[in-house]
Amino acid sequence: MNKVHRGRNQNRPKVYALFAAQVIVGIMPILLLLAFVFFKLYEQKIIALVFIILMFLCNTAFFILARKYAVINSGIHGERSLFKAVKKLHGTNYVFCNLPVRYKRGRSELDMMLIMHTGVLIIEVKNHSGTITGSWKDDKWSQRKYYRDGKVTKQEMDNPIKQMRRQRDIVKSILNAAGENVWIDTVLFFSSPNAKLRLELRENDYVVSSSKELVNFIQNYKHGETLSITHMQRIAEIMKNAEP
Repeated sequence: MNKVHRGRNQNRPKVYALFAAQVIVGIMPILLLLAFVFFKLYEQKIIALVFIILMFLCNTAFFILARKYAVINSGIHGERSLFKAVKKLHGTNYVFCNLPVRYKRGRSELDMMLIMHTGVLIIEVKNHSGTITGSWKDDKWSQRKYYRDGKVTKQEMDNPIKQMRRQRDIVKSILNAAGENVWIDTVLFFSSPNAKLRLELRENDYVVSSSKELVNFIQNYKHGETLSITHMQRIAEIMKNAEP
């Protein structure tokens, strides 16, 4: 049976705050328009201009907030997909979700860390859709979305391979400081079925693009070192005690 340790998801409060802000900002232009008409503010040019500017700013703010909400909420959906996939694993595994890690000046948050008999895995989930292009050595990867009307949008994302490398270094430092020296691998999971990957990777850069592929990878993962229950418990306790 899996032993799950779930940390506080830092993005959930942001999603709630952004949703509330969208509602408030979305209502404001309607209230301003009603006041504008009811009090006949259009008869005073300066006040009318101020109201028009305020309504424009509210609409602009709404679209900015909506975009931020969509990005963060997409990440939460990706983490949910990751957890559902890992729940299918059999055996005794330690599962850490949303685990904040810090060692000296290095800090990050792991979407998931698995401690299994076959080894330790750090899993990073991305819910990006469209065509993802990049190399393991690039600082940025590109995300292109193609629409039916011919429109193409392009955005950049930080290289997740480098992000996971930093996460692995932090975890290894935490474990080494506690007297543990264990091999750690990283896996990048693209949870969106609409993601098309065009990546230049090295042999040990593990990337999967479906829940089925992720579960299959984990179940067949072997590094050569088998961890005993006692060893797994030891690593799990170190990570729990190391939380900032």
